[in-house]
Amino acid sequence: MPTVTLHPRLAQMLQQRCFVLFVAMLALLVAVPFLSGTTQGRVIANLFNILVLVTAVAAVGRSTLSFVIACLLALPVLAFQLLALQTGEPGYFALSWGFGAAFYTFALVHLLHYVLRQDKITADKLYGAVAAYMMIAILWALLYGVLEYFYPGAYAFGGTPKALDMGELIYFSFSVLTTSGFGDFTPIVIQSRFLAMLESVTGVMYVAILIARLTGVYPVMERKF
Repeated sequence: MPTVTLHPRLAQMLQQRCFVLFVAMLALLVAVPFLSGTTQGRVIANLFNILVLVTAVAAVGRSTLSFVIACLLALPVLAFQLLALQTGEPGYFALSWGFGAAFYTFALVHLLHYVLRQDKITADKLYGAVAAYMMIAILWALLYGVLEYFYPGAYAFGGTPKALDMGELIYFSFSVLTTSGFGDFTPIVIQSRFLAMLESVTGVMYVAILIARLTGVYPVMERKF
């Protein structure tokens, strides 16, 4: 049976799937603030989201079962997002964000299992660690969006209740995750406040666990006198 020989660059890319995921996540975050204002921009932003989903599936799909489950979770995200853009129905957005949260949770579990595994730390794992941090922020942004659907007026802009779009929710999520403090956007109902509190604790714990993991991989060598 003939074997397929891949181009060296393509073979290297397939071995560094977390780097590709990191680049896709970075492209999504750069594109969202410029594209979320119009319907056409949202379509383009969703293309970036598709890229993230595909690269995330490739990163976590290290077994046939995990690849299949990731695909099954990704399909409803895209389907409900397209329905939401066509109809403008808020319920479709909430369903898309809910399935998106489930997908990002599944991807994060597998990605962190790979990144924190007890073996040699590689550059791909470090890119995976950074990508996981960004994925946590987007996961919580999706959860904020679902909560906003069930609790209208859960957030405020400058003290005035406001329905936040996904770009604003991502910005709010990163400000909470990095514990930089609330500025222009604030949670104003108890449900959104507790969700924000859980995200800030998650952000601190993630950094602490990652540092502890790296310290464990590179122990201090005893000096011999």
